[in-house]
Amino acid sequence: MQINITARHLKLTDAIDAYVKQKISKVGKFFDGDSVWAHAILSVEKNRQITEIVFHAYGKAFRAKEESDDLYASVDLAVDKLTKQLKKQKEISKTHRKENLKVIKSKKIETEVFSLDVMEDSRTKISEIKRFDVKPVSIEDAITEMDTFHYKVYMFLNLSTDKINVLYRSDNGSLVMLEPEF
Repeated sequence: MQINITARHLKLTDAIDAYVKQKISKVGKFFDGDSVWAHAILSVEKNRQITEIVFHAYGKAFRAKEESDDLYASVDLAVDKLTKQLKKQKEISKTHRKENLKVIKSKKIETEVFSLDVMEDSRTKISEIKRFDVKPVSIEDAITEMDTFHYKVYMFLNLSTDKINVLYRSDNGSLVMLEPEF
């Protein structure tokens, strides 16, 4: 797990660096893999010691920010807050994992392959095809994932209706959801 530390208005000593990395690496036990990393921001404003930790795991971001009179105490408080968030997420993923696997196995989405050579006009020519797994999620989770990754368009299998839905942001910034009618 990669851990980045940024110090603002204070000197990052070896002791502080080692302490922060040790605390965050303990939090990392909930998730493992190459796509897990954390960024700790340590700052001082007047007499307040502020610690902000952003933990990224498999496309999701978790954030904890705490402040106190002691830098080590603010690190401990932020790590405790982050640990609660990660435990909750781990429990949610365990309970939904079996349900999602059943839905994925029962639903097979077929994709149609077509020839790109037929289209000659540059406005209608497809320059790239992206293939991805359409996973069953709730509308709230789809919006969160769309905002987290800054997607313009997001396609997902609606967990409540078992239909493919598409989310996108309109020009005025509001969300629009496309849902098929059969």
